[in-house]
Amino acid sequence: MKKKLIAKYDLIDCKDDYECDVHLENFKGNLNYYFDKFIGCEVKVKGENMTWKKLSGVKKFYLDNVMDIFEKVIPSTSQLNFYLWQTSENNFQAKCSHHDGTEKYYYKIK
Repeated sequence: MKKKLIAKYDLIDCKDDYECDVHLENFKGNLNYYFDKFIGCEVKVKGENMTWKKLSGVKKFYLDNVMDIFEKVIPSTSQLNFYLWQTSENNFQAKCSHHDGTEKYYYKIK
């Protein structure tokens, strides 16, 4: 499968609250479309280049809500961009940009 952009959430370029709300609703809709079938499945996320310290790590969780794909990994900041690609049926890759740099996440869903 070719790498395919499936969702993006762009808070850095929002011009006002309404535009940010529209971005969020579109993002949630895309996550529902791609991840609803994985509710209850185990998700393993490998993170790289995290925080200004450039840390790496692994996080495992069960998907209870499609927004967990986003909320369980993002840093605590209100200004970020989050792009999510599907790389195979159960594998995904994300890029999160914010004031500390660009973080990469690799998802495997069982």
